[in-house]
Amino acid sequence: MGFSLFLAATKVKVVSYLLHTLEKNDVEVIFGNPGTTEIPLVRACEQHSKLRYVVALSEIAAVPMADGYARATRKLGVVNLHVAPGLGNGMGALYTAGIAGTPLLVLVGGQDRRFLHTQPILWGPLEQMARSVCKDVFGLNTRYDAAANVRRALRCALTPPYAPVALICPPDLLEQEITEDPATVRPPALSGLDTARIEEYAAFLSSAKKPAVIAAEDVHWSAAGAEKLENLAEHLHASVYAAPYTGILPISASSHWYAGYLPPSLKQIAERLHDHDALLFLGGRGLRTTLYSEGSLPQRKAWIGTDVRVQTSDGEFELASVADIAHALRAIDSLLRGKRTAAKVKPASARPELALPAAKRGALHPTRAVAALLERFREAIWFDESGLSTSDVRQWMRLAAGDYIINGSGGIGWGLPAAVGAALAKPERQIVAAIGDGSALYASEALWSAGHQGAKNILLVVFANRRYATLNEAAGRLAGGALQSFTIEPPVLDFSGLATLHGWRYWRASSEDELNQVLTSRAEPWTNTLLELELDPALKPVTASRHF
Repeated sequence: MGFSLFLAATKVKVVSYLLHTLEKNDVEVIFGNPGTTEIPLVRACEQHSKLRYVVALSEIAAVPMADGYARATRKLGVVNLHVAPGLGNGMGALYTAGIAGTPLLVLVGGQDRRFLHTQPILWGPLEQMARSVCKDVFGLNTRYDAAANVRRALRCALTPPYAPVALICPPDLLEQEITEDPATVRPPALSGLDTARIEEYAAFLSSAKKPAVIAAEDVHWSAAGAEKLENLAEHLHASVYAAPYTGILPISASSHWYAGYLPPSLKQIAERLHDHDALLFLGGRGLRTTLYSEGSLPQRKAWIGTDVRVQTSDGEFELASVADIAHALRAIDSLLRGKRTAAKVKPASARPELALPAAKRGALHPTRAVAALLERFREAIWFDESGLSTSDVRQWMRLAAGDYIINGSGGIGWGLPAAVGAALAKPERQIVAAIGDGSALYASEALWSAGHQGAKNILLVVFANRRYATLNEAAGRLAGGALQSFTIEPPVLDFSGLATLHGWRYWRASSEDELNQVLTSRAEPWTNTLLELELDPALKPVTASRHF
């Protein structure tokens, strides 16, 4: 008679399985604005030694914080939203994360399923809501599918093309027990190009007299910008442009081959690219433009990226491949270097040079303010939502690849909380958030999260012209002039009060002398400081015409 020894599998709550699986997949922080339906998750996080739950005071702060954290670390971001109203509040920022291609796992606290049939408070069509701004939606439906759907959601979020992925987590199910072990998810990896395709791209580029590269966020996520893209540009003597609204700087702005951001106008894009006879697009789905304009790109065009929904502004790509950009660039460059090519004379810098405007006594020109800040904080990570001054920042910056970050969607209110997320991710780096005074009001509660969570490396620069200057620039083209509705005074906003409210230091400058005095009075890092620049709304940034 034989005996068998059976070992009972260890039971764990679904919420414990979820957190340990996140940990195994390199997640360290969950950002969120929790409510009653998230209590099991928050309680489990407090009992979990390696996962940190960062509370935001609203969803419009929580989502950008997770997004900024992900972009600064080049890792998966995780955000926890409160059931239907909370998901609704966070949808604008989820839209931005999707446009910019950020890998984001969205844990939505579904309502307790035991009384859903009564349509209780907070009930809502979560799947339909989330699907409009997420790549896919998964749910923890039963204890039998919970572990599988956690892994599916993670795998989807970690598979290019990146975008938010929702996982709906009913609180009653989180408390149920399962016998699954936490797992490391292994998402499908993009391949490189085969030999024949590499030769086609090499021939496409080498046959051009003046090729150009238009790079989008995929370059950052594939870790291709700092070296591989610059090496290829060096070999080809090719200008590298950031595609309009690219959310993360794809190549060092100090590179000889960096030609700047393309403006979000098809007419201006066509003008900037007119002298190039071949265009290689890296990543993206198309050119993000703002106002309607007409322009043509008749050049030969090729594309390498991750999203099969890609399209050109006109015609078709001569070559198009879904592939890992870093591998593809390395292979193409290696083939080109192995062939004998005629020596090329290094041209002048690809980025057009502009002179700074003359100083004006007693006033602070926005362009000169931008130049002074960029000079002072050359090694910082910049989050730019400065409105009409944004093109000035891009014109004069010399920041490293990945160190200049914008929302990418054209919305506002994202930049400040995103900077707080990056500050928590990179406590060793100085973070500069250049934000317009209107934008600074959208999610100013993120200042509380920074102080509450111990982030101490943020300089918030508020460009205070007391106008929606960007909208007035558009109104000048669409309505024949500025509109009275696009002012934000009276009352005059007191940003010193906002700083005091959240325990931040406050500095103010209304002239160039005052700004220089502030910038030379302190050594880095600047610990949680709000610097208000009082600007004359009559003085336009030098590059304002590029904004549309």
